[in-house]
Amino acid sequence: MSKKIDLCNTEMNEVVKEVREMRMKISEECGHDLNRLIAYYQKVGEEMRKSGKYKFADPEPSTKKPASTESTRGEAAD
Repeated sequence: MSKKIDLCNTEMNEVVKEVREMRMKISEECGHDLNRLIAYYQKVGEEMRKSGKYKFADPEPSTKKPASTESTRGEAAD
């Protein structure tokens, strides 16, 4: 049995608003630069891991082979 979340709930709206404000503040601090944002969140994630206060689920390694960029007949791509 799963718990339903009432997105119309005033309290929930306030939480969502606060999260969005924090995300915007962080984005502004990073100059809205995607690479800086990624670096920021990776750094925060590593700090959280090191603290031992939080549990993280590591992703399963991919079993798919990456697509080859080479031609199968040894021909150069255009």
